[in-house]
Amino acid sequence: MPDIGFFELLVVGAIAFLILGPERTPEFFAQIGRMVRQGRAWISTVKQQIDAETQVIKEPMQEVRDVLSDQLDDGLSSMTSTKKSDDTKRK
Repeated sequence: MPDIGFFELLVVGAIAFLILGPERTPEFFAQIGRMVRQGRAWISTVKQQIDAETQVIKEPMQEVRDVLSDQLDDGLSSMTSTKKSDDTKRK
C-alpha cells in the first residue's frame, strides 16, 4: 500500500480543484471514493474465496500433522524410556 500522507492528499486536492474547478471537483472525489470502495470489496471477496479454497487443503494437512506429531512424541518417549531402562540394567 502506498504511503500517502496528508500533505500529498492536500496537493492532489489542490491540483484537482485548479484543473476541474469548484463545480466538478466534489463529483470527481465522489467517483474516486466509489472506485476505492469497489476495489476494497473486490479484494475482500478474493481473500474470502482464497481462504475457502485453501481450507479444503489445510484441514487434512493439519490432521496429518497432528498424527505425525503424536507418533513422533510416542516414538521419542519410548526411546527415552528404553534408554533409561538400559542405563539401570548396566548399573
